[in-house]
Amino acid sequence: MKSKQEIEETLEKNRGTDFVIPMSWDVMFEQMFISKEVMPLLEYIISIFSNVDINDVKGKVKLLPNELRQNFAKDTRSKSDIIAEYFKDEKNTDKYIVEMNSSKKMPWRNVLYAYKVASGGISIANDKYVKTYDTILINFNNFHDSKHKFIRTITMRDEDGIIYDDSTIIYEANMAKAKDLSYNYTNKREEQIAIISRMLMAESSVELNKESNIIMNKKDTEKLVNRAKELSSDDEYIRLFDEEENYKELIRNTELAEAREEGIKLGSKETAIDIAKNLIKIGLTNEQIVETTKLSIAEIDKLRKED
Repeated sequence: MKSKQEIEETLEKNRGTDFVIPMSWDVMFEQMFISKEVMPLLEYIISIFSNVDINDVKGKVKLLPNELRQNFAKDTRSKSDIIAEYFKDEKNTDKYIVEMNSSKKMPWRNVLYAYKVASGGISIANDKYVKTYDTILINFNNFHDSKHKFIRTITMRDEDGIIYDDSTIIYEANMAKAKDLSYNYTNKREEQIAIISRMLMAESSVELNKESNIIMNKKDTEKLVNRAKELSSDDEYIRLFDEEENYKELIRNTELAEAREEGIKLGSKETAIDIAKNLIKIGLTNEQIVETTKLSIAEIDKLRKED
């Protein structure tokens, strides 16, 4: 284990002493949350999403193995980021799955994971099937999603909109909106989830410390930040993170160059719109899309709303 001085020296050499690998990177997310230093943050996530007082959650959360039951031989990658158990009281225990998602396909995969976990809570009592625990899936969606609001709650409903089964609940946080200064949060719960989202996206220990201190105490914040800095000073994690970021940048630049070339060749309004739609999907900013397609900001905003 590196000393505090060694951690600071490694960070300074690579990105600067304030740099931390964001928890929005899947590897960092999982490694952080399996650490005892990050348990208070997991407790706050459970508390805030489920509208439960933090004092009723503290000390009652336990991490579980994140390997899921395989139903088919080809089902080789059944592994959630985080699975935890929350002991509500002597008779009630909930299972929580917490996932970091970088693409639109991942939340759908996680729904399957949630029902795999939920299926383990079915038992027979007096010749009837009963649920022995509730399952809650929390999706942190770190990709562009203009269709949905900041927080979504999903349950199984019938054709009249009446809840059919509330023992499995899915919460989704549209993380991009947490950094949108123009977004108006509807309540304190949304504000707190936005703080957590910004903590997960933080690439600076200063930013992580600032956001964490809003919802967590100083001692827990210090442990969280120190753990983030420790992992961020690991040469292997830095290499893997840089490789992934460089690959994403290469893909973005290649698609941007191809889009520019296609736009120059065809030059039609319809082509520009099609190109803009593709550039929106890969997460480019309005300014980058304007430069490539020559569409107006208003036209691009309209396409984002249609996405």
